[in-house]
Amino acid sequence: MIRILHTADLHLDAQFPALGGRSRERQAVFLETFERILTLAIKSEVHLLLIVGDLFDSTSPSTAVIGQVQAGLKRLADRGIVPVLLPGTHDSIVRADSVFRRHRFPGVLLDHSSVEEPVRLAANGEDVYLYGFAYRTLSSEGGLTSMTRRFPEGVHIGLLHGSRQGSPEWDYRKKDLPFTLPLLKDWGLDYVALGHYHQFEVLCEEGRILACYPGSPEGKRFGENGARGCALVTVEGGEVQVERLATNGQILEEKSLELSGCDTEESAVAAICALGRPDLLLRLALGGIVEAPLDLAALKARCEGEFFYLELEDRTRLFDSEFARRIEQEETIRGVFVRRIRQLMDEAPDGERAVVEEAFREVLVRFNAFSGRDL
Repeated sequence: MIRILHTADLHLDAQFPALGGRSRERQAVFLETFERILTLAIKSEVHLLLIVGDLFDSTSPSTAVIGQVQAGLKRLADRGIVPVLLPGTHDSIVRADSVFRRHRFPGVLLDHSSVEEPVRLAANGEDVYLYGFAYRTLSSEGGLTSMTRRFPEGVHIGLLHGSRQGSPEWDYRKKDLPFTLPLLKDWGLDYVALGHYHQFEVLCEEGRILACYPGSPEGKRFGENGARGCALVTVEGGEVQVERLATNGQILEEKSLELSGCDTEESAVAAICALGRPDLLLRLALGGIVEAPLDLAALKARCEGEFFYLELEDRTRLFDSEFARRIEQEETIRGVFVRRIRQLMDEAPDGERAVVEEAFREVLVRFNAFSGRDL
């Protein structure tokens, strides 16, 4: 029996400009997640730690991050756990300044452009053969076919940082090193550890597990929401079991909040703050019919202390409010504006009505700022 901890797409030393002064805190969270993965490897008594691409977010991470990774992997190697690293797309080995060209890391680095011969290891009294290659575009044309199992004995493990055709992520991610499920099956390997796509997915054929994407262990961007993890894989007698283990220290969420009935800024602030958690990065769409235009900047300023990061989006329907109907009757600039917008709304195709409504909200926020003046 061979136990493996399989992870990918850690993106250490990523930059987070949208977080402003909290960017460094977010980078520290990613490093804590890396350390958490090492601890899981030790506690789970695995024989191999597979890191299948994009360990780093770029080819040139900081010296401090490189040193922490080297020290962490050495800690595993000293305990008899073999780290296995495969370069990805963000930390590609192609560039001359690649971190994998300039620095050495404990364990096995699969850095050839194709699999000439699998790397042989001994683990738990068994022969383990590792198949994997660092993608180099034209020089890796035969890389996928080189992954085919060489001989029957032993445990044969593949590592591939690539794009599965038919995956839910296929339509919106770059198609780096595309492959198909039948191709994986044809290789005849006991298990293929995948990386590149950031959502957890186990790939099966006729009830047999062929491969797995563990997903990003810490959500990097909105869309990588909720619990994140890595895969604890057991290979025994040709059978594979996969268990997902939680890894993330923070959580990304995208939610909607109806503000209908919140007739003051205070009530809107209370409703937003009720969702707050110090480990939460939240993208919040505000909906419903409101009776006054929202000042998103003011709302965010009052609420963001309850979150690690807060992003607000105004989807409220101010146009249908009593407030809009009341000022529409005014013989003022804003009354003329509301009447004109109503005409545009009546004439606009369905796909453009949301744009007109957004413009309406933006202008009324500014009108509201001068509500004490005679317009």
